[in-house]
Amino acid sequence: MPCRSSLASRARDAEHAGLVLAYCLEETPGGRDEDGGKRATMKLAAEAVGRATPIYEMAYRRWAGELSADARTVAESMAAPWRIVIGLGNENILEAGITLHRTYGTPLIPGSALKGLAAHYCAEVWGAADAEYSPAGAKYRALFGAAADAGHITFHDALIAPDALASGLVLDAITPHHGDYYGGGAYGPTDFDDPKPVPFLAVKGKFHVAVTCDGEPAEAVKWAKLTLQLLKQALEEWGVGGKTNSGYGRLND
Repeated sequence: MPCRSSLASRARDAEHAGLVLAYCLEETPGGRDEDGGKRATMKLAAEAVGRATPIYEMAYRRWAGELSADARTVAESMAAPWRIVIGLGNENILEAGITLHRTYGTPLIPGSALKGLAAHYCAEVWGAADAEYSPAGAKYRALFGAAADAGHITFHDALIAPDALASGLVLDAITPHHGDYYGGGAYGPTDFDDPKPVPFLAVKGKFHVAVTCDGEPAEAVKWAKLTLQLLKQALEEWGVGGKTNSGYGRLND
């Protein structure tokens, strides 16, 4: 639903990108340029992220401090050389979704996504070289669990660094060239089809990636370091989120 004028003006000063995306679809003259309205709303959301920096920085430092105080936790800063797309298929009035922090409206990589990536990479890559890391192996079950056991590793949400927040959301686009054909049209793709750019938001910046192992600290930190090594390899080689085949989602040191 298009946003009312009072909400539209407030959106230009908003500090929570998620609320902008959920409630403030920009009106366009005569309602004719729907995609233009979507792009305008996404730009407002990208601007809102930067205004959240003061309060987010305090929360980030408290969170990172609590993680570093736990001897069973290991963490590392990783940066996206290109962009990351998380939650593109989430339900959204703009059709193209994105995963943001519920409290601050800031970019993050959910711990569940990191765990899923690490488990798949472990099974396919490490498991191919050592059966202990295959889904039936003891080390795999220790890290990721099984039906009756959740495993011993906690994959924390990876939060964006405060100094990267102002430029953390960027406007991007997918351009299907044969929309009618993809939608089940009666004719095949031709050179006369009209490309139609579809706007969406992507993420870039540095992220604090952390994992924790339960148990006695001396032994737990060994498993945590092993898991972080695995996760880093998966992020560098495979990437996380959507469009990884197009180069999105990769992180490195």
